[in-house]
Amino acid sequence: MLALLLRVLWVVAVPVVPISDSHAYDTLARNLATGIGYRWSSDSLPTAFWPVGTSLIYSLLYRVFGFTYLPIVIFNLLLSAIIIFCSMRLAQTWFNRSVAIATGLLLALWPSKIQFTTVIASELPFIALVLVALLLWINERTNLWLRAILVGILLAAATYVRPTAYLIPILFLFFRWLNTRESFKSLKATAIIFVLMAVLIAPWSIRNTMAFGQFVTISTNGGANFWMGNNPNSTGVFMNFPAEVYGMNEAERDKYLKSVALAHIKEKPLLFVWRCVTRLVDTHSRESIGISWNESGLKKRYGTGILLPLKIINQIFWMSVLGLALSGIVILGLQQGLLTTITHPTVVIWGYFAAIHAIIVAQDRYHFPSIPMIAILAAFTLTYWIDKKRKVQKFIKNSRTTL
Repeated sequence: MLALLLRVLWVVAVPVVPISDSHAYDTLARNLATGIGYRWSSDSLPTAFWPVGTSLIYSLLYRVFGFTYLPIVIFNLLLSAIIIFCSMRLAQTWFNRSVAIATGLLLALWPSKIQFTTVIASELPFIALVLVALLLWINERTNLWLRAILVGILLAAATYVRPTAYLIPILFLFFRWLNTRESFKSLKATAIIFVLMAVLIAPWSIRNTMAFGQFVTISTNGGANFWMGNNPNSTGVFMNFPAEVYGMNEAERDKYLKSVALAHIKEKPLLFVWRCVTRLVDTHSRESIGISWNESGLKKRYGTGILLPLKIINQIFWMSVLGLALSGIVILGLQQGLLTTITHPTVVIWGYFAAIHAIIVAQDRYHFPSIPMIAILAAFTLTYWIDKKRKVQKFIKNSRTTL
């Protein structure tokens, strides 16, 4: 209820005004809804630069309810509830009820999560799909083959939203093997997931191949993003494309930029490693995207003076929770040992998303898929110290009674 209340208050206070990626998703969703197709305008070529999943989801809402943002806001509220519920269930499964409650409280209060209620973006749908798939996968009471089918569908949908979901089945295989030691059955179930994902993604891949004259699985931004983080002039963040790619179609441009990035890495491997570390730090150094992508709406209602205070609140909360989460990894290591810690699902999933974006470009929103795991680890730290404090107080009380 607290999470819903805070998000509804934000919705009342801040209008939806899409900018940056949100504007792109909105434009493409409207064009899908009106029958123009997945392209920027009726007279432009088909696009696949942004994965189609996010715009497709929101286009369905436009088709049903018309071109108004209220259904999207309500849908984002539903996604937020799913994310909090799944995160709490995972926390209870991996730790205990106290950690689950603390996880829910942290996510309910998380400023950027509240702010994304009025943002048209891929973050909330992607996180919700992955968490539902994970929660379903670890439920050993459900038939394994049914789970594999459902997880395959969910992860295919997640891949349509963000292609970083491609390899998540490998993580799921690893988790089940750790839990059951059933290698063959786990491999077969994972194979079903991959096959089903391939079948469900194939129609879009065929569309892309016909549109661009070469095979494109989901999107045409992978090579471009890879190049932005790996070229002689890279600063680790967004860059405009070089002049030589103009005139190429999206697939040709993506392939070319990927080849340039790979050549640069081969030429300067140590620089690549250093940049990966730098991008890893940069991605986790701040959390202001919720304000940035609501900036137009905030300025429209309250002027520019509100932006800095909100960013400060975001940053204080983020750095506090990040510190608690990192402490949680240390505490987990002291309690259960190094091997158990580095193979714990919270650490593995966080590491997976962090590693992917460490080799591409840095931006604070790229740590968003890891937020549920970060929240669980932070909650673990909070409950650990609360429990410690209670034990100390009980010891002092007993000592006084004895004396």
